[in-house]
Amino acid sequence: MGTIPGRSRLVVAQENLRGFRGLTVDGYGALLQGGPDELPKVLGRLLSDHGKPAEPTVRDAWRKALRTQFAADPFIAFREVHRLVFQDLFRRFAIQADLDSCIDEAFDEYRGVEAYPEVSSVLRELEPDVPMAVVSNMDTAILLEALHRNGLSFTFVVASEEEQRYKPHASIFQRAIRYLGLPPANIVHVGDSYHEDVVGATSVGMGAVLINRSGAPVQESHQSIRVIRDLRELPKLIRQSWS
Repeated sequence: MGTIPGRSRLVVAQENLRGFRGLTVDGYGALLQGGPDELPKVLGRLLSDHGKPAEPTVRDAWRKALRTQFAADPFIAFREVHRLVFQDLFRRFAIQADLDSCIDEAFDEYRGVEAYPEVSSVLRELEPDVPMAVVSNMDTAILLEALHRNGLSFTFVVASEEEQRYKPHASIFQRAIRYLGLPPANIVHVGDSYHEDVVGATSVGMGAVLINRSGAPVQESHQSIRVIRDLRELPKLIRQSWS
């Protein structure tokens, strides 16, 4: 799946383009299940072994620690991010375990995830008309392995490791804009994080769609954002933008 190399879809002058003619999509949460936003299974198991069930507060602590490292300046490599986050939670919850083995197990989990059921058919439907790129806060090799394992292939993949920045930093989206060769206003980004995906994309003038697979209530401050439950709603949204 993905865009077809060497095929141009730009059939009118850029100033006359209407609507969303290009698509960028988050890797984990939009295309792939699981990923670093979820508490790694190895950490959940260690917590249980130490008599500390993986409650929502633990999951929130994981996500907060992860985002803190993503925001660090200078850039911290994906594995080192995980080293720092695991160390933080080990101290906080008095866990003793082999750090590198835990990171390896978490990375194997990221490699082995499944795509959401509708992904292949939606990408196949959009592929003839809409150039696409993946934009992900992930190690490049892990992301590519997970995509290929699920039969998903994209001409353009922008991973944080390549750009040396994590979403929502503008440059990771700007690289995708350059790859697609379209004005930012004619590209829509789809992701499951308001902070990383919506804020990052709109900061460079792209459109944004929040994918809310759980159906949880959307915060009042986010209600002006387009929200979809899964990718099956995306083709209609894109085509309606053309009229």
